[in-house]
Amino acid sequence: MIDLQKRSCMVRSIEETPVCRLAHPLSAQGAESIQDFIMISPDLCHVAYIAQTQQTQMVVLDGHPQQEFDEVIKGSLVFSPDSLHLAYVGSKNGQQMVVVDGKAKKGYEGILAGSLVFSADSRRLGYSVQSEGQQMVVIDGRRRRKYQGILAGSLQFSPDGQHYAYSACKDGSWLVVEDGREHQTYQGISVGTLTFSPDSRRLAYAAKKDYRWIVVCDGQEGEPYSAVGGGSLTFSPDSRHLAYAVLVGSPPAMIDGKYATSKYSKQMVVADGIEGEPYDAVGGDSLIYSPDSSILAYAAMKDQKVLVVRNGEEGPGFDGVGRATLVFSPQGNRLAYIVREKQRWCAIIDETRTKFYDTFLEGGVVFSPDGKHWACAVQNEGRAFVVRDGVECNRYDAVVGDSLAFSPDSRHLVYTAQSGEQQFVVFDEDEGQDYNLLYTTQGRGIVFLSNERIKYLTITPDGEFRLVQEEVMVY
Repeated sequence: MIDLQKRSCMVRSIEETPVCRLAHPLSAQGAESIQDFIMISPDLCHVAYIAQTQQTQMVVLDGHPQQEFDEVIKGSLVFSPDSLHLAYVGSKNGQQMVVVDGKAKKGYEGILAGSLVFSADSRRLGYSVQSEGQQMVVIDGRRRRKYQGILAGSLQFSPDGQHYAYSACKDGSWLVVEDGREHQTYQGISVGTLTFSPDSRRLAYAAKKDYRWIVVCDGQEGEPYSAVGGGSLTFSPDSRHLAYAVLVGSPPAMIDGKYATSKYSKQMVVADGIEGEPYDAVGGDSLIYSPDSSILAYAAMKDQKVLVVRNGEEGPGFDGVGRATLVFSPQGNRLAYIVREKQRWCAIIDETRTKFYDTFLEGGVVFSPDGKHWACAVQNEGRAFVVRDGVECNRYDAVVGDSLAFSPDSRHLVYTAQSGEQQFVVFDEDEGQDYNLLYTTQGRGIVFLSNERIKYLTITPDGEFRLVQEEVMVY
């Protein structure tokens, strides 16, 4: 425990600004929580939700109702990255249409579920539509070529927003369309593999050829394998390297919905075309390059133990490694991950183990911007708390694991905790004002405006969203 008597004196000045009030009947019937049908902008300053009238549905943005539809498609609401635009899908008179900033676009037979995507610079919007029995992509309001089908979730923009790509079906074969140009046709394109490099100059994806799977990068085909791990294609931050997980041999059997290792198959990581060591299994979602692109790390299974491989060097084996918990410090000189031994969990920081706990909460290990400090949230013996640089902080009924954030100067740590029915923001172990519900998870987080200023979103018991800004003075 941190000794509170040794803590500096702290004064927190709070300013609350109303954003909107939930003043309309919500349309999502049977939803388990309000996060299921309320959308909050990335900057936390805007709230949109689907409301129900007696006969129609509409989107309410910051308390202002937009036009009515027969139905607003649940899950279609999306804010642009800069929070200035809101798009969603409405249905009227048997047609579906995309609505951007309150204005409905052309109607179609259907809009493909989850296909609305903004470019990272928020200047472009794309989506997939159904028209006259065929499907096509609409980019910047312009309809593109029609195809037999568009692969769900494949449409995406490059990081700089200058390019787009998606997968389409043509004459029974599948191909990738990049900036309107058709790539070579294949028997299939693997879902979730279409990937732009960070510099936006390279494009890679997995394709099926002669009943085997290959990775195509920059138009060049790689070696064929039994399978390529969906979601495993990973470019290095400098865009010079590409790594992915593959399966060699017969596909493993499924037992209770999980893959079982087989003596007839192995998995390995291929980096820049070079095959790594074969393992019983490789965590395809664990592949990660260090920020300077010099180190590739991933989790693998060998002899019933799970270990982390770092540039080909194997670490110690454990009963399990937390899914997608590998993380490098911003400087790339430190690596952390979560491991399991005999139903207990600990963090590995620079190859050093922390204490074992019952559970590590969502979010895993978080490094400070300067890489000198780390923190994580755990639960042990029915209580939740944060571990900061190996020191256990105050115990609570709950801690929001993915709310942990360090200040830009790396000196301060904030997170959301709960005691009883009340939630509050903890700033360097100083407990803030009690609230009914804080929106500080699922990517929204607590935002540092400066080293001593933060903002976050809360909702009152009567349904009013408020943006809270705090200035913290330490003496």
